[in-house]
Amino acid sequence: MRIVQVSAHYPPNFISGGTLVPQRVARFMAAAGHESHVYAGHLDDSRRPLETWTELDEAGVSVTWLVTTPWTAWTDPLNFDNPGAARAFAAWLEQVRPDVVHVHSLQTLGVGLVEAAHRAGASVVLTMHDFWWFCSRQFLVDRQMRPCSLVAECGTCDCDDAPGLAGRRQRLRRALEAVDLVLAPSASAARVFEANGVDPRRLVVNENGLPDAQLERLGETPEPRTGQGPLRLMYAGGTQEMKGFDVLTRAARRIGERAGLVLDAYGVEEARAQGLPSWFRPQPAFRPEELLETLGDHDLLVLPSVMRESHSILTREALAAGLGVVCTDTLGPEEAVAEGRNGHILPAGDDEALAETLGRLADDPAAARALTGHGSATPIRSFTQQGAELEGIYEELVSSGAHGGPEAPLTLPASEQPDLLRAQAQLLDPVLFIVGIDGAPLRYRCYLPAEALALRGRRTIIRHYSDPRLEQEILEAGAIVLYRVPATDRILELIAAAKERPEPVPVLFDVDDLIFDSTLRGQLDGLASLSDAEQDLWWRGVDRYRTTMEACDGFIGSTQTLCQEATRLTGMPSYRFANGVGVPLAQASDTAIRTSPAPGRELRIGYFSGTTTHDADWAAVEPAVIAAMRRHPHVHLCLGGHLKPTAALSEFGERVHRLPFTSWLELPGLLRATDIHLAPLTGDSIFNEAKSAIKWLEAAMVGRPIIVSPTQPFREAIEHGRTGMLATTAQEWEEALEALISSASLRSRMGALARREALLRYSPFSQGLVYERILAQAAIRVRQDGHRQDSTWSPVTDPEPAAPCPVELDPYGPGAAARRAVPGAVAQARWMARQAVAVARTQGPGEAARRAARAVNRRLRG
Repeated sequence: MRIVQVSAHYPPNFISGGTLVPQRVARFMAAAGHESHVYAGHLDDSRRPLETWTELDEAGVSVTWLVTTPWTAWTDPLNFDNPGAARAFAAWLEQVRPDVVHVHSLQTLGVGLVEAAHRAGASVVLTMHDFWWFCSRQFLVDRQMRPCSLVAECGTCDCDDAPGLAGRRQRLRRALEAVDLVLAPSASAARVFEANGVDPRRLVVNENGLPDAQLERLGETPEPRTGQGPLRLMYAGGTQEMKGFDVLTRAARRIGERAGLVLDAYGVEEARAQGLPSWFRPQPAFRPEELLETLGDHDLLVLPSVMRESHSILTREALAAGLGVVCTDTLGPEEAVAEGRNGHILPAGDDEALAETLGRLADDPAAARALTGHGSATPIRSFTQQGAELEGIYEELVSSGAHGGPEAPLTLPASEQPDLLRAQAQLLDPVLFIVGIDGAPLRYRCYLPAEALALRGRRTIIRHYSDPRLEQEILEAGAIVLYRVPATDRILELIAAAKERPEPVPVLFDVDDLIFDSTLRGQLDGLASLSDAEQDLWWRGVDRYRTTMEACDGFIGSTQTLCQEATRLTGMPSYRFANGVGVPLAQASDTAIRTSPAPGRELRIGYFSGTTTHDADWAAVEPAVIAAMRRHPHVHLCLGGHLKPTAALSEFGERVHRLPFTSWLELPGLLRATDIHLAPLTGDSIFNEAKSAIKWLEAAMVGRPIIVSPTQPFREAIEHGRTGMLATTAQEWEEALEALISSASLRSRMGALARREALLRYSPFSQGLVYERILAQAAIRVRQDGHRQDSTWSPVTDPEPAAPCPVELDPYGPGAAARRAVPGAVAQARWMARQAVAVARTQGPGEAARRAARAVNRRLRG
C-alpha cells in the first residue's frame, strides 16, 4: 500500500509525545514493506510560509515539509482552516496518489487537508490524539486553567468566542464527514469523542503502545516498593499549568510541613519552590534515557494534570516500573489506575482533594507502598502490537473500498441492521411533537429530543395539543410524537387523519410517569390531600392519557419499568428514551460550577422536591438526617421546593434553610451550593419504580454526590460508591451520609465522576442518535405492518375545540434565558395566566375559576 501520515509537527523539527507517534507509524509501515510517506508542518522563521521540500529519512520514509510558522496561535483562524496549505497538499496528492491518508494533528495545516484527501480518492483515517476537534485549546481547559465541560456544547468556556473562531466547531464537524474512520488512543477518549458528535459506527480504539525495547527493560513483573523511610513521590510536569503545577503547589501549602513525605518535582527551578514545605524538592528535568532509573528511585508518581489527556504514556511507564500513581480524572490516566489498588484518582484542579490524599498517604507510608507493584489496571501493549493493528485497519479499508464518509460505515454493530440504517437515512422531516403539559416534563421529553435531533440536522416542530396549526402540520410531518396529551375528540380525529395518509408515518405516545394505568387508584400517597371530586378528575385524566396512547402506534418511555408497563397494558411496542442532558441546563450547571461558593462555609445536605407529593419520601430519611446533624454541628439542611420543615427539625433552628421553588435555570446554582443531595422514594410502589433518575442527573450536572433509593432507574444510572450512593434501610442512609460528610475528597471525586457519566452517557449528540433510531424503528414497523389496529380500550375523551390562535409554550434556550430576566411577579402572573387558559380548555371555565380562588386564598393565608 501507499500510505501517508499527516502531522502538524514532526521530528526532528519538533519533538513531543504527539509527534513521535506518527514517526513510529511511518517507520513501521516502511519496515513492513509499504511505500511510506509523511506530510508535515515545519516551524522555521527563516523560511517563507508554505515553502515545501522533500527529504528521505534514515528509515527510508519520504518526508515532505510545509512551512507553517505564522499560524501556531490557537486564536488564528488559519490554525484550523488554512486554504493555502490545503491547496499545497492537494497538489502533492496528485503526484503521490496514496491508498491511505492517516491524519494525526492538523494545527497550522487546517482541516482542508482531510477534505483534499477524500477528494483524491484515498481512504481517510484520523487519530484524535487530543480534543482539538472540539476545543480550540486542544485539552478542554479554559484560559483560567479550569477543566471545561467534556461536551463542548454543554459548557460555558469562552475560548471559541475569540476573534476569528466563529463557526470553528461547525467547520470542523463538516470536515469530519470526509473521514472514513476515527481512531481514539483510549476507550475513555473514545467516549468523549462520541459524546461530542463523532459517529460511533466509525470510531475505533487504537491504544498507544510503549516502545518494545522499553518494555523489555521494564520486564513483565513490576517490583513492589518496600522500606520504612519517608514516602518517595515524583512529579514530572515541570511548571506547566496544564500539567497541574499550580494545583500541586497549592496542595503542598495546604499540607504544610509534614514528616513521612518527600516529593521530587522534576523540571522545576528553585525559584518556583520558594515558600513551599521542605518536602517539596525542585529537581532539574531528567533526560529520556534516565527515565527508568528515575522511576526506580520512587514509590509513587503524582500526576495532577488539569488538561484532559487522551492516553498518558508516563502513567503506564510508571505503573510498569512498579510505582503507584496518584492522578486526576483526566481520562487517559484513569484507565490504567484502579482506585485504591494501584493508586488514587482525584478531580482535576481540586487542590483540597489532592492535599487530603497526599496527607493521608504520608500518615501511613506502609499503606501507601501497598499501592505499588501492581502494574497497570489495563494491559500495556507494545508499539509493534499497535502498528500491526493499524496495518490491519489500513488493509481492511483498502480491500473493502470503504471510502466516502457517512454512507459507507466501516464498523457496524450486529444490532445495526441495514434496514434500520436505511430507515434512519430516509426519515422525513419535520418531527412533530404535540404536547399536553408545560414545565420540566416539556423540557425533558420534547425540547431535549428536538434539540438533540437538530444537532443531527433534523427539523422539528413543537406544538400544544390545542394549537390550530396542527390540522395542516400533522399531514406534513415525517414522524409524530404526542407527549402527555389527554384525549379530546379533536386529537383523536387528528391521529386518525395522520394514519390515513398514503405514506405511513409513525404516530407515537410519550410519557415519563406511570399515569396511564387507572388500576393504581388508591396506591398513590401524594393524592391523599385531594378531595374525592378532585381525585375523580385526576383519574379521569389518567384514562384520557390512556385513550390517546391506545390510538398510537407505539410508546416512548423514560424508564424500563414504564416501557414494560405500557407493553403489558396495551400490547404496543415500546421504545426507551431516557431523560438526558439539554444544552441550556448543562450550560447553567457549568456556570454554577465555575462560580462555586468559597471553601470554608458550612456543609449542606439538600432535599429538593419538584411537586407536593413527597412528604412520605422525606419522612423515610428524616431520622438519618437528624442523626447526622446531631453528630456534626457544622452540617446544615436545605429543603427546596414544596416541602416544609417538620417539627422534628425545630431543634436545629437556623441550621435548617427553606428554599422556595425556583426556575429551572436558577436551580443549578442552588444545587451546586449544596454539598450532598438526597432523593428518597418510599416503598415498593411501581409508580416510584417508573420514575426516572432526574434527581441524580441534575445533581450530577453540578458535580455533587447524591444518595438515593435503589429504584431501577437509579440502579441503572448509579455505580454505588463511585457515581452516587444507594440506600434502602435507615442504617444505610446514615452510613452513606457519614461517609460523605467525613470526606471532602470522596464528595469531590463522586460528584466529578457523576458529572462525567451524565455528560458522556446522555449528551445531546448521543441522545439525538438514540431518538433517531427510535423513529427509524417505528417507521420500519408501520411501513411493514401498517398502523396499529384499534384496541379493546373504551375511550375516555372530552370535546375540546382548537384554540382560536397559536398557543404559547414555556420558552427554551435563549427565550428561557430572557424570561429569567423578567421580574418574578410578572413571570408568575404570566405562568398563572397560561395555566388558567389550559385548565379552562381542558376542564371548563368553572374549574379554572375555582382553582384561581384556591390559589388566592393560599396566598392570603401566607
